[in-house]
Amino acid sequence: MHVFFVLLWVAGVIMQALLLRVSRKLPGPPMPEERSTLRLLIKWNRHITTPAMLVAFSSGVGVGITSGWFGAGWLSAKIAIVMLLAGAHSVQAGTLRRILNNGSANPGIDLRVLLSIILGAPLVIVFLTIFKPF
Repeated sequence: MHVFFVLLWVAGVIMQALLLRVSRKLPGPPMPEERSTLRLLIKWNRHITTPAMLVAFSSGVGVGITSGWFGAGWLSAKIAIVMLLAGAHSVQAGTLRRILNNGSANPGIDLRVLLSIILGAPLVIVFLTIFKPF
C-alpha cells in the first residue's frame, strides 16, 4: 500500500513540474484551454496527489514503527528527503494556483532546480530504502 501511494504522489508531482515547465514558455497569460488544463491539474492535485501524499506519510510511519527502523540514520535521511519533496509539491501547487488566478507567477525558485529535486529525490529515497547504508 505504501509503495502504491508513493508512486501516485510522485507521479502527480512530476506532472505538476512538467506542466509548470510548459506554462513558463507561454507568451502571455493562459488562454481558456490552458486555464482548463490548469483547473484540471489543480483538481487532480486536490483529490488525488495530496491525499496520496498523506496516505504515503501515514503508511510510512506505520511501516517504520512496526519494523523498528525509527532512529536509523538512513531513515532519518529518507524522511528529510521526503520533506524536501513535500515542500516542492507545495511550491508547485501554489504556483499553479497563482498562474490560474493571476495569469502568471514567480515560484521564487528556478523550475529546473525544482524538477531536478523532484526527479532525484525518489531515486535517493529508493536507494536508501533498499541498501540502508547507515
